[in-house]
Amino acid sequence: MKALFSLASLFFAASLSAAITFGENLDKTALTSVASVLASPATYLDKEITIEGTVTAVCTKMHCWMTLASDEAESRFRIKVKDGDMVFPLSAKGKTAYAKGIVKVWPQAEGKAEAYQLVPTAVEIAD
Repeated sequence: MKALFSLASLFFAASLSAAITFGENLDKTALTSVASVLASPATYLDKEITIEGTVTAVCTKMHCWMTLASDEAESRFRIKVKDGDMVFPLSAKGKTAYAKGIVKVWPQAEGKAEAYQLVPTAVEIAD
């Protein structure tokens, strides 16, 4: 019985440290930094890129967006899906995440500066 409990504990611990993935396969060989995108967002508009960053915030209502920060800058870049397409866990905050998708203009209220976001087709949240 003790061995069974230890085995179950080991399995549970291993499952907690596994990466969480959403969407299609993600190729991490050609990463674009968050700082690069934010420095020149129009360059990436309507293009597919893969970014890496630290999750700084997660939507607490629908879990439909996260913000990623780069080690190179304190700026944050938002990734956003249609509600329910991917459900980002609150536990992602502070973890490294990879996201592949298309850079789009983030619709905002009139009179505000234009902003950009990534509409992802794949996301991986590392342990």
